[in-house]
Amino acid sequence: MKKARRRLAAVAPGWWLTLAALAVTTLLWGLGRAAMLQAAPLHGDLLHGDLLHMGPLPDWRPPSLLLSAWSITLMAVLLLSTARARSIEPLFGGLDRAVRLHRQLGPIAIGLVLVHVALYIPLELRPGGSVAGLLVPFWSGGAAGFNALILWVVILWTGLAYNGRLRYERWLSLHGLLGPIFIATAAHALGAGPTIRAYEPLRFWMWVLVLTGTGAWVWRVLLYRRLAPRYAYRLRALRQVSDDTLDLMLRPTARRMIYEPGTFVFIARPGLAELHPFSISSSPAERDLRVSIRMAGDFTRGLVTLAPDDPIDVFGPFGGFSPHRHGRHRRMIWIGAGIGITPFLGMLRFETVNDDFRRVWLWYLARDAAHAPYDAEIRETVPKAESWIDYELWTTADRGRLTAARVLETVRPLDDGIAVMLCGTPAFVRDMTRQFLAEGLAPDRIIAEDFRFR
Repeated sequence: MKKARRRLAAVAPGWWLTLAALAVTTLLWGLGRAAMLQAAPLHGDLLHGDLLHMGPLPDWRPPSLLLSAWSITLMAVLLLSTARARSIEPLFGGLDRAVRLHRQLGPIAIGLVLVHVALYIPLELRPGGSVAGLLVPFWSGGAAGFNALILWVVILWTGLAYNGRLRYERWLSLHGLLGPIFIATAAHALGAGPTIRAYEPLRFWMWVLVLTGTGAWVWRVLLYRRLAPRYAYRLRALRQVSDDTLDLMLRPTARRMIYEPGTFVFIARPGLAELHPFSISSSPAERDLRVSIRMAGDFTRGLVTLAPDDPIDVFGPFGGFSPHRHGRHRRMIWIGAGIGITPFLGMLRFETVNDDFRRVWLWYLARDAAHAPYDAEIRETVPKAESWIDYELWTTADRGRLTAARVLETVRPLDDGIAVMLCGTPAFVRDMTRQFLAEGLAPDRIIAEDFRFR
């Protein structure tokens, strides 16, 4: 029972929200279907033949309509997950986990749309039906032709959105189209779904979902840059710490942002509309805000052209990757791979002033010493920390991959006070999580963040 409770506790809050929304949709859809069946003898025209078995092929329209309602539910949740509203972020356990949920729900929602359409094919194969009218835009004219167009827009958008070769800026612009796609899909479901039209509670709930998803998209895409809370900073210093890594030192021009160590922010540079996320690598006790950046795209490479005193808008802070949210764990393992070390830099700097003793083991994973630009800073800071911290630079070129078994040899015993914090690429986080689970560490004691926002 204790093991089951731990596994449930490790489930991201966003998944509980998603499952609750799906449960409400399913319950109301089932009640609406039952009400339609009960009313069928008196109001046969209400169903437009939806409950009749027509021809030798089974009628898959009822489950198809439920899948359509599920897809609208998932789309509403995934749009809400990336609204970047501080009041909504706790529902998902932090924006980093919300974005992860967004990536997971997207293919599921699109898959449900495709299955929804596929289940209509047997109906169109009966005499008088038209598969071409279902799949070819404007073949049949009217609403059916427009619905087929929506289907192909969804397919095209999915192919582009999950193409890993797109630059971040283009990918971000493409995701701005998810709102109109959601609105068009929802309009089809609300207008064509007989259960939704016939059962008032279900119709009300679907409108709540549609308005929630649409409102989140309008805020995120159209209003956020103009109306979202921000902090005005200016560039105090720019330091290129390696060939592909950059530190920006930002000084507040008015109110200083208060944040937890390990969180991240979005910054906007002058003249550009895009907002990009970066980890904070400074301490909350410091006046200046430092963000550490791996130069991997046009936006990040263009940062080297910033001049001292250039204005920078800072939005945030976001994320829940902070030891202060896991106070019950007094023995902590911190593992940062590559640029994934940056949130730990802020945590480590804060350990010099926070008067909150912990036992910490810190590993910094890099290809070699030349690719570990923060090694010297860490070695200088560790002796100043009030916690007891062991630090090791692990260079994979000469020592191979760091394994969970190797880490746990150092930190045993695995009592209830120990936890692991992982930050790096998604592949690194997944692999290390799997290894720690195999070594017997409970899921709720593995705290992970990755930087992938796509």
